[in-house]
Amino acid sequence: MGKDSVDKTQQEIIEEMAKALGHTGDKLEDVLDELHKIEEELESISDINKYNAMVDSFNSLRKKALNRREMLMIHREALGAFKHNYVDRYYPIPNKKEKK
Repeated sequence: MGKDSVDKTQQEIIEEMAKALGHTGDKLEDVLDELHKIEEELESISDINKYNAMVDSFNSLRKKALNRREMLMIHREALGAFKHNYVDRYYPIPNKKEKK
């Protein structure tokens, strides 16, 4: 195997890692969009039972967002990015909601 072949293989690996990083970010953005939709809906719900059920959904989805953000940080570290303050600013995760 020649040097050019090794360089090409290394480049392909980096490209795949970058794609995985992008995909992880996209998945996190999708969950954050869902959280924001639920937050907006919570503002107009007057029925306590429905509100509390939505809060449960929100908090469950929030856990998923935290997990996805952690996966994003792991992918970033695999690419050599060890400072994550950018991630927290770019992908802010809302606080947990309390039931009424």
